[in-house]
Amino acid sequence: MIDLKNKLILTHQLLLTPQLKLNLKVLQLNTIELNEFILQEVQKNPFLEIEYKDQANILENNPPAPEDIKLNEELNIEEFWEKSFYNPSLYSESQEEVNWENILRAEESLLDYLSWQIRLKELTDLEREIAYYLIGNLDERGYLTIFPEEVAKKFKVSIEKVEKVRNIIKNLDPIGVACLDVKECLLTQLKFMNYSEDSLPYILIEKHLEELNQNVEHLSKKYGYSEEELKKALEVIRQLDPYPARNFFSEKYIYVEPDLIFYKKDGKWRVEITRDQIFSIKLNETYKKFLKDSKKFRLNKDTKKYLREKIRDAEMLLKALDSRYSSLYKVGKAILEHQIEFFEKGIKYLKPLTLKIISEDTGLHESTVSRIINRKYVQTPTGIYPLKFFFSTGYANEKGENISSKAVKDYIKEIIDNEDSKKPLSDSAIAKVLKEKYGIKIARRTVTKYREELGIPSIRERKNK
Repeated sequence: MIDLKNKLILTHQLLLTPQLKLNLKVLQLNTIELNEFILQEVQKNPFLEIEYKDQANILENNPPAPEDIKLNEELNIEEFWEKSFYNPSLYSESQEEVNWENILRAEESLLDYLSWQIRLKELTDLEREIAYYLIGNLDERGYLTIFPEEVAKKFKVSIEKVEKVRNIIKNLDPIGVACLDVKECLLTQLKFMNYSEDSLPYILIEKHLEELNQNVEHLSKKYGYSEEELKKALEVIRQLDPYPARNFFSEKYIYVEPDLIFYKKDGKWRVEITRDQIFSIKLNETYKKFLKDSKKFRLNKDTKKYLREKIRDAEMLLKALDSRYSSLYKVGKAILEHQIEFFEKGIKYLKPLTLKIISEDTGLHESTVSRIINRKYVQTPTGIYPLKFFFSTGYANEKGENISSKAVKDYIKEIIDNEDSKKPLSDSAIAKVLKEKYGIKIARRTVTKYREELGIPSIRERKNK
C-alpha cells in the first residue's frame, strides 16, 4: 500500500522553458546546421525575414567587438542538454566550386567521442582503464551490456570503484550512457537537471515508469496528484532521451564551415564569430506593424492569437542566437588565450588544455563546454581545425613548462624521422631521448601508445625496410 501525503517543499530546479529548450537546441548546432535551421524557421514564421549579403563585401566587414556579443537574457543552460535531430550536412559532389579545404574525413563514433572526454578527466591509470572497458561494452542505445560486478572481478577492484567510474561516464555527453536500463538513464538525466529525488518527475519515473503511458486522469485518481502537476511533470519527462546513443552516426566525409575565426590584426590575436556570413535574420517590420494595428484591420481572435504566438517565437529565436554567439565567443576566446604560442611557433608549443580549465575561465559548466566545441571548427592562418584539436592532456618538462600530448607525439615523430634506418630506436630509447634532449619524462609504454597512434611501425618493422 502506497502511503500518499501532500507536502510543500522548496527546492532549486531547472525549469525547461520554451526559451531554454530553444537555447539548448541552437547552441549545439554548427554553422551549416544553424543556417539550415534558420531557413526552416523563416519559412514557418512570417515575422522572420532574412537578408542575403553581398559575398564580395563580407571580408571587408569588421569583426564584432566582444561588447557587441551579449546574452540578452541570463539563462542557466549549463545543467541540461537537449539532443538535436539535425545531422551535419553532406556536401554533394554535384555542387560547383567545392572548397576542398573544407572537406574533412570524419568517422567519429560514440566510442571515439566518449574516449576523448575520458582522456580529459582527472583519473588514475586504473580508473581510465576501467572507463575504456565500460564504454567498450555499450550497445547501440548507450546502455552497458555487462554487470558492474563482472568489471570489478576482471580488474580485481571493489564494486564501489567501478561505480565511481561509471557515474563519471554517465555524466559525460550524451548524459545517461553506461546506464543499466531505461529507468536509470532517465533518472540520471533528471539528476543532471537538478531535479531532486522527491520531485514529481523523479517519483513518476522511479515508482510508476510502467504506467506513464496511462492518461493524466487515471494517474491523478490513482495516486492523488493534481492533473496540472502531472501535466508539468510529464512535459519534463518528455524532454528526456531514453536512448542517449541513438543520435550518433558514422560518415565518411563532411563539409564544414568554420564557426569561429582566429586571426592576428595590429599585433594582437582576435576572435570572430562567423555570424551573418551569408545572410542576416531579423523581425519583419511589416508584420510587426500589422499586429500593432490589429484593431484597425479588425482581425478575429484566432488570427490575433496566431500572430502573437509567431512574434513570440521569432523573438525567442533571436534571443537563442544571441545566447549561442555569446557562449561560443567565450569558449573561443579562452581557447585562443591558452594556445597563442601554438599559432605563433607551431605544434610543439601546443599546451595541455582540459574542459575544466575552459569551464573555470568562462563560467560555463564543464559538460556544456564539451558540447559547445563538439563538431565545431575554427579557421586560422594555418588552416581549419576542429575545436577539439586544442584539448589534450600533457606533461611538464624539467623547466616546469607544460607540453601537450600532441606536442610529445610530434617530438616522437621527429626523433624517428631522424634516426639511423639501419639502427632504429626502440621505444625505451626514444623515451630516453625525450628525457635527455627535451626534458620530457614519460614511460616506455606511453611512447609505444603514441607511436601506434601515429601509425609508425615498431623497431623490427622499421629495421626490415
